[in-house]
Amino acid sequence: MVKKIISSLIFALILFFSLTVKSYSQIDSLAVEILDSMSNMIGELETCTFRFSVEYDILDDNYGAITHSDAGTMYLKGPDKFLVEKKGDKGHKKVFYNGKTFSVYSFDKNNYATIPAPATIIETIDSISQAYGVEFPAADVFYPDFVDDLIEVSDKMIYLGLTMMGPKECYHIAGVTGEFTYQLWILTEKDSFIPFKLSIVYDKRPGKPRYSALFYDWKLNPELDDNMFEFTPPAGAEKITILKK
Repeated sequence: MVKKIISSLIFALILFFSLTVKSYSQIDSLAVEILDSMSNMIGELETCTFRFSVEYDILDDNYGAITHSDAGTMYLKGPDKFLVEKKGDKGHKKVFYNGKTFSVYSFDKNNYATIPAPATIIETIDSISQAYGVEFPAADVFYPDFVDDLIEVSDKMIYLGLTMMGPKECYHIAGVTGEFTYQLWILTEKDSFIPFKLSIVYDKRPGKPRYSALFYDWKLNPELDDNMFEFTPPAGAEKITILKK
């Protein structure tokens, strides 16, 4: 009886590990190593700035997937300050976070809204995004658990080798989840492992809409004055209320 129990346990363990190996064999260890290097580099930054260009599809009943775009600049000062200015199909806006309040100013409408915010960048991005639907370009790659979360949702992930993205040499990584396929291009220059481009195709949605973001002109640990994250309403600007989604 004891031998049968031991044999059953051994069989169960063998089955468990064989299934685990089969599952993780679809995740390229070199891809994970490169992503970990990128995440570690970002985690060590005290400040940074970068410019971004985003394209995203919105399905139209008459013309199919129409590509829209935004472009702008982001300034980050950890752990509790950021400033974003962007211009595109959703208008010209500037977003301020100073560790206490979150403010949005519309240049097109000359109005603004200010609401209380949590004490850190990550908490603020989470709460504002969930409550109000405000988008933050490149936010995912700044999360401490980004790599673990990506592995968890990925059915497959592979490192495709070095490639040229315009004039830039990049590590090229691709993956598949139950909802979308994705690609990441990470700069090789100076061993910096800086994210350069992200591309997503939502295969399960009608029309398979795409999202892509290019991040460039990075400056690592520049001097950023705290005052730049403080919002002062322009003369004549109207105060409004942000509606929760």
